[in-house]
Amino acid sequence: MLQNIVFQDNIYQLSRLIDLVQEGLQLDLSEDFFMDKTLDDLLFFDAALQKMKGQVEGNSRMSDYIPILHSLYSCEERFIRIVDLLLSGKGAMNGAFTQFMTRLQGIRNVHAGIRESLIQGIRKSDNSIDSRDMVSQNELSELLNF
Repeated sequence: MLQNIVFQDNIYQLSRLIDLVQEGLQLDLSEDFFMDKTLDDLLFFDAALQKMKGQVEGNSRMSDYIPILHSLYSCEERFIRIVDLLLSGKGAMNGAFTQFMTRLQGIRNVHAGIRESLIQGIRKSDNSIDSRDMVSQNELSELLNF
C-alpha cells in the first residue's frame, strides 16, 4: 500500500509541476530569467517520467496498478502538450528554444512511445483483470453447493 501512495504522490507532484511550467509558457516571461529554469524543468520531467514508467511497469502486481498507469498516462499527456507547444513556436520564449528544437523533437518522440506503451499496458491489464475475475462453470457449481 505504501508503494502505491508513493507512486501516486510522485505522479501528482510531477503533474502539478508540469502544469506550472505550462502556465508560465503562456505568460510573457523574460528569457533572461526563465529560459534556463524552463529548460532544466523540461529535462527533469523527461528523466523523471522515463524513470517512473520503468518503476511502475516493474511493479505490475500492485493493487492500484491500472489507476497508477492512468495517472502516469495523464502526466505524459501534459508533458507532451508542453513539448508540442514549444515545437510549434507558439509558446512564450519560443525564440529561446529554437536552438533546442532537435533535442525537443527527440524528447517528444520518446514520450510518444512511452504514451503508447502505457496505453497498451492499460489495455493488457484491463483484459487480464477481466479474465481473472471470471468464474468457471465448475467453480460456480462448487460455490453454489454449500
